[in-house]
Amino acid sequence: MKADLKREKLLSDLSDIAERLFVEVRIEQGAFLSGSCSVHGSKILIINKRQSLDERIAALAREISDIGTEKLFIKPAIRAEIDRYIAVDQY
Repeated sequence: MKADLKREKLLSDLSDIAERLFVEVRIEQGAFLSGSCSVHGSKILIINKRQSLDERIAALAREISDIGTEKLFIKPAIRAEIDRYIAVDQY
């Protein structure tokens, strides 16, 4: 139970960061994988709420990493989690 709360908090923190990086962040439901796209030159991130919590966290971490966070302050613990999910996602 405690682990789920920690992952929910991580999802929330990553969503907050994504909202600073993307023009729009949408939470939608459908038959698609979470990811970003460009619409009229604006980056939009779409997260599929049907995916598991870990899949949504990994998608957010991957998309945040792809854009780059060098100019943003991110808590070290959150940055470590982003790096951890990226490392797992690469395999």
